[in-house]
Amino acid sequence: MVFRRILVPVDFSETSGRALDLAARLARDLGASIVLLHVGAVPEYPMAVIPPEVGTVPQVMIEMYERLAAQQRDALEKVAQDHVQGVAEYKLRTREGFPPEEILTEAAAEGCDLIVMGTHGRTGVSRVLMGSVAERVLRASQVPVLVVR
Repeated sequence: MVFRRILVPVDFSETSGRALDLAARLARDLGASIVLLHVGAVPEYPMAVIPPEVGTVPQVMIEMYERLAAQQRDALEKVAQDHVQGVAEYKLRTREGFPPEEILTEAAAEGCDLIVMGTHGRTGVSRVLMGSVAERVLRASQVPVLVVR
């Protein structure tokens, strides 16, 4: 099996850094490119405090989301420079939503043939409460998934 485009979800954790290091080495050795993806969760609680009569989202909320998106994009670029730049070709992507769904959607949209991602290795109650993004991706992915601990 030949891998040409590798998707690496990045949550800025140590494990996603290790996954990115491995993906960069694989990309270098295989002549593949990397798609770095950060999925930001959209906070819903501020929307709950906006009275219905206000109607639209206040400008301050829009500006807050735009600043957050810019910060995430800058952080993703820094991760790319630290782990991938000079090793393999890459592109950056950001999405908002439920991470497992967005990871799978991006993999399909970019034509990725491998997903390399970190896992926090939670077990027991913390896994039940927090869920496992890696496990959900692994179960639903149409392409191979390499999970790094």
